[in-house]
Amino acid sequence: YISWKNRENEINGKMHFFITHLRVLAISDLSLKDIINVIGEKRKVYKSLGDEIRKISILSTQWKLPLARAFRFISDRTPSKMLRDFLDRFSQSLVSGVSHREFIEQEQGAVMEEYKTMYESANENLTILNEVYVSLLISIVFVMSFGLVLPMIMGTTDMNTFVYGSALALLIAEGLLLYLLKSMMPADEIWPQTGEKSETEKNLYRLLFLSICSSLMIGLILFYLKFLGHQPFNLLPGEILVSIALTPLIVPGIKTFLEEQDIFRRERNFLGFLPALGSISAMKGGKINESVRYLSEKDYGILTPHIRNLYKRLSTRIDDDAAWEWFGVDTCSNYIQRGSEMFREATYAAANPRDVARMITENIRKIRDLRLKKHAIIKTTVSLFLGITFGIAFSVYISLVIAQRLNEIWLEAGQPFENIQQINIGAILTTVPPQIYSNMFIVVFIVLIIHSFLLSLTIKELRGSHFLIVFLYFVPMVWISSITSFVVQTFLGSYI
Repeated sequence: YISWKNRENEINGKMHFFITHLRVLAISDLSLKDIINVIGEKRKVYKSLGDEIRKISILSTQWKLPLARAFRFISDRTPSKMLRDFLDRFSQSLVSGVSHREFIEQEQGAVMEEYKTMYESANENLTILNEVYVSLLISIVFVMSFGLVLPMIMGTTDMNTFVYGSALALLIAEGLLLYLLKSMMPADEIWPQTGEKSETEKNLYRLLFLSICSSLMIGLILFYLKFLGHQPFNLLPGEILVSIALTPLIVPGIKTFLEEQDIFRRERNFLGFLPALGSISAMKGGKINESVRYLSEKDYGILTPHIRNLYKRLSTRIDDDAAWEWFGVDTCSNYIQRGSEMFREATYAAANPRDVARMITENIRKIRDLRLKKHAIIKTTVSLFLGITFGIAFSVYISLVIAQRLNEIWLEAGQPFENIQQINIGAILTTVPPQIYSNMFIVVFIVLIIHSFLLSLTIKELRGSHFLIVFLYFVPMVWISSITSFVVQTFLGSYI
């Protein structure tokens, strides 16, 4: 079932690119069978949707099944309702004798509106799910905090059941949140999905490697100095030392975030570049390379160096398809990569460059506006997650410090009521070995580290960002947990 739902989400998330690709190829000289074959070969970028189209291609070319029957056959077996309805309508129109160009022209707007409705509904569900998540965490944290004090008043020394059980429930709840959001939100990746890595992405991985080495080196040095008893390292708690050691990991996260801001700027400039390219190419009789040369002399801001690199590759006349593909990869934008690839394929098949550029630009602009709305909601979600991290750390550490102090008081008092037979004080007050509380501080901090990573991964999935952006949120959350632990133990512990 999980695999089925994941495939459905993947297909729905690619429908806007699919219908755009279908539309621009439909105005070319390609037949419908050729169009299906072209899209079916794009399995890397279309993923599960590409697999479904590939099946249609195999049924029509190898098994000689009419396209109308192939559409109906796949529609009965696809997990996506959106794709199922589209293929059913397509099959019926072909049987009725309607031209595929006419059908696709009419259906493009309907599919895009359906995708827009699904995207906006997912944005609304994100807000609702955040509220449900907060309510669930409040109850879990209450159980964890209560479990730290409960053993002393229940006559048992076993607090592991409450703490470990509530910690496991916390992590399971966050894992379910990650899965629900991933299955609920349409896939909207920022970076290209071709499998090729640009020089920018390679530099990010090199920076990650250096950051990991720095973190390991700093961690080993800090804990070695603490072990030897050097001041002030021996005075710092282990939580602070771990946070200091993890701090270099934020560097690739920041760099990835800044690069994604540049990607958004390139996409905005691309929406001006592509229509200009289409218009000039139409005036020049479809001469794309000459049009690119002309536009490479213009100023398109942050996109200008990439346009000039595109012209340099095209001027070599080695492989125009690869030149356009690397144009998208170098910009690090999935929208630019997909848009430029569609433009190249459609114009190569003798489609009107002006019409192709207009269709691609209109659809990308619609989806980009939806992404901007989603990112506005995600900013609120990030603030919520940071506040949740502080709230969990503060409430659990306060309960832990209070329980530890009460346990110390009762241990110092001994058994003052042991000769009073009328009161079974042992059933009311029970002491716990002090070492258990020392272990609990470590357990709680480990749980908070895992909690921080899961929430950071959730933010990454919501944004559709590169994996390295996880560290941009993970490191601050770990710092929030460690500083909260230090402040609570230092100030509240000394006050009590």
